[in-house]
Amino acid sequence: MSKLRVLWLLALALSLMVLPVSTILAKPSDDDANEIKMGQESAAEIEKEAKLIKDPALQERIDKIGKTIAAVASNVQIPATYGNSRISKFDYTFKIIDDKEVNAFCLPAGRVYVNKGLLDFVQSDHELAGVLAHEIVHASHHHMLALLNEQSKLNNKLALVLLAALLGKAPSRDLGNLVIGAQLVQIAKMSAYGQEAEADADRVAVDYLARTPYNPVGMLTFIERLSSKTELYENNLGFLQTHPSTGDRRAIIIGELKELKIPINRRQVTNAQKAIVTTRMIDGKEIIELNIEDKILMRVAEGEDGQPARDRAEEIANRINKLLDSNVQLREVKTKDGEPIVWAKEKPLLRVTEDDATLSASTPTQVAKSAADIIKDVIWRQMVDLTMSPTSTKNLKQPTPK
Repeated sequence: MSKLRVLWLLALALSLMVLPVSTILAKPSDDDANEIKMGQESAAEIEKEAKLIKDPALQERIDKIGKTIAAVASNVQIPATYGNSRISKFDYTFKIIDDKEVNAFCLPAGRVYVNKGLLDFVQSDHELAGVLAHEIVHASHHHMLALLNEQSKLNNKLALVLLAALLGKAPSRDLGNLVIGAQLVQIAKMSAYGQEAEADADRVAVDYLARTPYNPVGMLTFIERLSSKTELYENNLGFLQTHPSTGDRRAIIIGELKELKIPINRRQVTNAQKAIVTTRMIDGKEIIELNIEDKILMRVAEGEDGQPARDRAEEIANRINKLLDSNVQLREVKTKDGEPIVWAKEKPLLRVTEDDATLSASTPTQVAKSAADIIKDVIWRQMVDLTMSPTSTKNLKQPTPK
């Protein structure tokens, strides 16, 4: 490699790392103005290239959710573990990009962009709210300014290393390696800073959502499902590429949910199969049924202690749904010969009475066995769904025990 080539690479590397001095050295009173300007300029560049979707219904959806969360960010100060928790009254905006990649990002001063692919992927407004809250924290905790300041300090150190090597007449090959190495170091360092920002965004987003009508558990289900579907998107994993590992993110989110005493009920925020109570008229008589999707788990009669049938059915449904949210294994759900009871994790999940069985023209043990089979089928599909695409699981059946 010629010395001229090395000088060119050095100049290029340094020029790529140069940031506006006015941005880095801005006084605190100027920070908001600088962020607003940065956001405006960045948005103008993005919107030159990106195709925005102008669907009124989709726009109304993200505006309603986003502005609800932004109102919290603009009025509630939550200590930052990265960045700055100084409250700024940004004018948050939300736009949709016509891109199938499951991704979203936020520019300084609260300009949030959501890909159409992400809107297609979320299963509820709660999950979408989790994504928007995460992005809003990046703006409200001024993560971009913090990243720029860290990058500025790093660039100065790298420039000195490269310049010292050049002035010391290091061999051309070594200088070339130094340039490449400097760029790799910068990427690695900034990735670490970025992960600190992502962790802060996850943690604070849970707190923001807890102050809105949206369930923070949607954040958890979103990243869990996205991580399990990586094969569906090949390399289009924008939302995961620059974030900490899913395990780390789950730990952060679950920790904050527990800290705020928020129950982790995944079935409230997703399309996952769940037990529900319905009413059916048979021969002019109202019958209470417990269903999972289109399958009748059991028909429920009044309890032996006089408990109304609907109340009893609701209690059973709640127990089943909590079980399904607990990472239960197939082997943990079973019936025992001659017993009208479905057992789960060595505890009775439901007990079928003679009156229940009469409503189904069956016996208590038969109803219990059928109910256990239906629950195990849901567990099986749930397990498969975490590792395969929805189209792959459509016709799968639970394996028959040997």
